[in-house]
Amino acid sequence: MSAASIYSRMRASGRLWNSLLVVLDAGLVATATALAYFARFEGAVPEAFMRWMAPLIGVSAALYIGAFAVTGLYRLVLRYVGVDTLMRLAGAVAACFVLLLAADLLLPLHDGMRPIPIGVLFIQALLVFLGASATRLAARVLMHVRFMGSAEGRRMLIIGAGSAGSLLLREIQARPDLGLSVAGFLDDDPALTGRTLNGVPVLGTTTDLAETVKRLDVEEIVVALPAAPGARVRQLLNAAASLGIQTRVMPSIVIAKGSVSIRDLRPVDVEDLLGREPTPIDVEQVRETIAGKVVAVTGAAGSIGSELCRQIMSLEPARLHLIDIDETRLYELLLALEPGAPGVAEMHLCDIRDAAKVNDVFSRARPELVLHAAAYKHVPVMELEPGEAVKTNVLGTRTVLEACERAGVSRFVLISTDKAVEPRNVMGLTKAIAERLMLDATRRESLDAVAVRFGNVLGSRGSVVPIFEEQLRHGGPLTVTHADATRFFMTIPEASRLVLQAQAIGKNGDVFVLEMGEPVRIADLARTMIALSGVPSDIVYTGLRPGEKLHEELVSESERLIPTGRERIHAVSRVDALREDFAASVTRLIDAAVCGDDVALASAIEEIEPGFATRTSEG
Repeated sequence: MSAASIYSRMRASGRLWNSLLVVLDAGLVATATALAYFARFEGAVPEAFMRWMAPLIGVSAALYIGAFAVTGLYRLVLRYVGVDTLMRLAGAVAACFVLLLAADLLLPLHDGMRPIPIGVLFIQALLVFLGASATRLAARVLMHVRFMGSAEGRRMLIIGAGSAGSLLLREIQARPDLGLSVAGFLDDDPALTGRTLNGVPVLGTTTDLAETVKRLDVEEIVVALPAAPGARVRQLLNAAASLGIQTRVMPSIVIAKGSVSIRDLRPVDVEDLLGREPTPIDVEQVRETIAGKVVAVTGAAGSIGSELCRQIMSLEPARLHLIDIDETRLYELLLALEPGAPGVAEMHLCDIRDAAKVNDVFSRARPELVLHAAAYKHVPVMELEPGEAVKTNVLGTRTVLEACERAGVSRFVLISTDKAVEPRNVMGLTKAIAERLMLDATRRESLDAVAVRFGNVLGSRGSVVPIFEEQLRHGGPLTVTHADATRFFMTIPEASRLVLQAQAIGKNGDVFVLEMGEPVRIADLARTMIALSGVPSDIVYTGLRPGEKLHEELVSESERLIPTGRERIHAVSRVDALREDFAASVTRLIDAAVCGDDVALASAIEEIEPGFATRTSEG
């Protein structure tokens, strides 16, 4: 029998039971009333009281059934009967007892006595509560026994035998349509080993994970530790990935919700595996640079830009100007920001290469702080279209810098990249030139500017993680350029927080580097994602793409990192000195790109970055 047909039968049985409960409750009230009389008078009920028994049974049955209906006790999903049901039942019984007692007190005395002794009403209420509880719990047990074992289930191992794990087990046992069976629990508390939860054993601690998976032929692992530190969860997820077992995670939201559904479980994100503990920042120091100020973000609709905007909005700017060329994502961002602070954010559909439009926006907005995140970032595409990379990343940056100078902007922040270090591709080169344009502006002493350099951000558009996820959705294979290729990774929220912190501590002309942790082998990342997804897939090595490095760097040989006093933020001690003809060389580069003159473009690149063509050919 299929899981779906079993579930359908359970639902039909549940409806039948709820209909029968009305009849059972009516009989229960009658029986409880008669027993209450005989218990009160020790088996010999005086005639004066006996004639009130039938009216009391009729009134009580109507009252109790009505109260049970109002409190939803006839709309129960019987497989979920538990403490909540008993509490509702107790409330309904108590209300009925109070109403019957009030009615009894209003009746005239008979020979100086109440027509219905208060003891009878109390015993009646107690017996009704016990009987109604017993019938509902019995219904749940009978349904569980009837359908238990009717279908084979995918064998699941739950890590965490606490309240979250116990609630999840209850959900799975009550839902055979899910096609899941819990083989056991693992928990870091050794005192729990050997105990059982709803008949399912705690098999050991998490150190027994590999042995347990193999011995019990486990097909899926659920990490039900919503309150555990992120580092511990990552350790368990990586252990599961090494076993090649599909894994899901229970998010922390279940703690606040107080209940668990199978829908609460989510697949493992790469951020779960590679993410780090949140980096503390000096929120008040950052707030001083933003609160009450007019802020503008270019590339606001992008991955980093949109997260910067969300975090800036929490710091109470006077105005936040969203600048981007992508009208759809720009509008979606405005809609997302508007409820939190109506009227603060304003969008501008603007191409940063259009000097007239950029100057118009800045002259009207008069921003005090500008974060420049707009850029082309996709390495292979920029290799095919070097002129477009120059027009956006070089011309666009110069245009924004000049608009900042004209509008009297107090501080400019350039979002840079690790690919600007010893660049071997056009995208990296154009970002390196953007850094130098920022430094050139500071030399003119007309603008206070800093740059922040970091590597890949998890989940950003065009990055490897969304590509792998899309490939897995289609059954693979996963494409990796080189077996030894490594990259630095950081989450989007962490990168944005550190950018805001860096701009708050920076001095004019500073170039900051965010600490990215250890580089990650892309092939290992692909294998981990395959294992945790449960989707069998191959890895195909396609070879390094034009301009792509095997390993990225955060500083060049001529630079070194110095501490800033802020965790995971370093300053670059020295950058290459700008030549006197740098501005003229950049103009020639931009002119060649605008004219589409590839020969002049290559010549201008070599003039600005001697040896670039040689490094590119070496890969």
